[in-house]
Amino acid sequence: MPDPQDASWFEDTEQLDAMLTDKRATDTRTVSSITDAEFVIEAFRDARTETPWTGLDRGDVANRLVTLVNDPRSIQQGGLNLCGPAALICIWAARDPLAFASFATELYDAGAADIGSMSIAPTDALLAQDFNETTDAAATWGADWMVLSAIRNTDSPFWQPEWVGDPAQELAGLTRPEELADWLRATGLYRSVRDEGNWVSPAGIPHATDISMFDGRDVALLLHINLIRAARHTALDDTFLIDQFPNHWVVGLNEISVDAQTGDVRLSLWTWGRGAGSTLDLLVPRQEFVDNYYGAVIADLA
Repeated sequence: MPDPQDASWFEDTEQLDAMLTDKRATDTRTVSSITDAEFVIEAFRDARTETPWTGLDRGDVANRLVTLVNDPRSIQQGGLNLCGPAALICIWAARDPLAFASFATELYDAGAADIGSMSIAPTDALLAQDFNETTDAAATWGADWMVLSAIRNTDSPFWQPEWVGDPAQELAGLTRPEELADWLRATGLYRSVRDEGNWVSPAGIPHATDISMFDGRDVALLLHINLIRAARHTALDDTFLIDQFPNHWVVGLNEISVDAQTGDVRLSLWTWGRGAGSTLDLLVPRQEFVDNYYGAVIADLA
């Protein structure tokens, strides 16, 4: 196997660029195997347990779970506004595919399951929601909707409406930094999880560029979607109040850096789960980055 630090083995510059913008892809540290996860899913496929979920087919869920354990970055939130749970699954399933498969299959069979030390127990209102009748059914998969919705439905604060699987529930889908940090701690994988997200004040460029990436580190970045829109030169969201707070979680794939000549900020991230378009290499105008970056949750494996 070639030394990942030696770029001479790349056949073309596209391969080299991929490594330089996606350092996380070269980090293969895991605590379980995809093979063992697939074994759990195949046993689940053959089971005859009656599920408490409405409108979810066992075979369809099994097929989708096989895809997810082989490619956790394909987790698709669609328009659900569940980017926090999606970031968790993208990170956790990559490190521990067996635990994720066990969680998802038990969740389907029993209507409740554990993520490490955290109990996920969806309410009857969510279990009764027929995924096929939601407005987002064409934008994602039933298995993704089930897993993400169950996580968000559990343990919401008193001021947040209960998530019942409806894409129109924008506030109900919100994930606070301390929640994502707690979810990652609950997996039991990490010796350290630092919540450096800020729901009110932007965190600044020095904070972003100080986050190093190395094997065993997972980083979820909190931002306003305008950061991505500015890099893509699309219309910014200037809705009063909404544009004053972060509204999107992404997974960091490499160190964040500043262009010495222009001052623009370069970052690579995973977002949304829309196939190849879910991994973005962005060059963000400096002021737009300053205005729309709100810190990170940083987790280091034990």
